[in-house]
Amino acid sequence: MTAKRTIFIMVDGLGMPSSGWKKSFFDDMSTDFCRLLDENSSRCRTDMGVQGLPQSATGQTSLFTGVKTAASIGSHLPGFPGPRMREIILQNNIFKYLLEKGFSVAFANAYLKYNLDELRNMSLRSVTTVMVESAIGWVRGLECLLSGKAVYHDITNETASSKYGKVPAISPEKAAQNLLSISESHDFTLFEYFLTDRDGHKMDMKALKRHFSDLGRMVVEIAKGIGSSTSLILTSDHGNAEDMSIRTHTRNPVPLMLLNTGIGSLQETRIEDVFSITTRNFNNA
Repeated sequence: MTAKRTIFIMVDGLGMPSSGWKKSFFDDMSTDFCRLLDENSSRCRTDMGVQGLPQSATGQTSLFTGVKTAASIGSHLPGFPGPRMREIILQNNIFKYLLEKGFSVAFANAYLKYNLDELRNMSLRSVTTVMVESAIGWVRGLECLLSGKAVYHDITNETASSKYGKVPAISPEKAAQNLLSISESHDFTLFEYFLTDRDGHKMDMKALKRHFSDLGRMVVEIAKGIGSSTSLILTSDHGNAEDMSIRTHTRNPVPLMLLNTGIGSLQETRIEDVFSITTRNFNNA
């Protein structure tokens, strides 16, 4: 059995609305995306059995290592992984795991402000940056972005265009085509999107409407283009943007959307199980 290529999209701060996708304000922002989420996602708990609000550092570390990180450390930790979590990431993350099994991996996000050597010297590095540094050893920069071999964190390049000038803005559909193209030469491709979490913290509904719409248009285009040999997984690290009445994260479950994975319907999962769900396809190859 040949493993299907996998596109994995991690959306920061996107919990499941209590009213359901089709009855939430998200449906006005991207009806087709909400339909995909409604029909193809299950509830994923992010609490890891620990009191308090789930956070990015522990949540993302758990997503990409399979370790029940908050339980191991004793609390939910925000922002960037500290020394203990970095050690967990270095020991076994999804990039390292798949590479050791002989599969090819890609982190599709473009890094424009810093190169990898500069990132290595920073005390504050994201979970995905630590993963890339330890397993892949290089990051996609401006040249990759200009040639369509990377996707910027805002999907449309608008932020990059305002800062770097020569980067043309693109449509979410074009970003989807670029991500699909990257995935064609890699067994596992990861893209990280964090503007939803930022909008939730700012309680900025206007920005969320634009960003969720961009994300939705990209995901819908990817869903149309994956074909039978590629699967799509989308999930989040914790809730936030689904409740715009507060600035904090929530304890709401997040979606685990599975398209063309062959796994079937799941009722409820836990964030620490996403690693094994994602790698199941490769373990059976």
